Amino acid sequence: MSDTHNHGKEISDDTYARLKRHQFNLESLGDRLQKIEDATIIMKDKWRRGDEAMRDFTDSTKDTKVDQHVNYVTLAEIV
Repeated sequence: MSDTHNHGKEISDDTYARLKRHQFNLESLGDRLQKIEDATIIMKDKWRRGDEAMRDFTDSTKDTKVDQHVNYVTLAEIV
């Protein structure tokens, strides 16, 4: 609680220690939030690139017939 007689004067060592601990906790929380934000940006970029790759792949196979018979003997000779 606030002591009106000591307002603006020195605070106790206990209060100072608590304030420093809370300050440290807030700084630590800020660091963790920054790491989460950085990870989120990285993941969004990976998803965007993955989506682009999937669209490119889908566009490149658009003319391929899925129900077409595959001749595995000929395919093995090519490879």
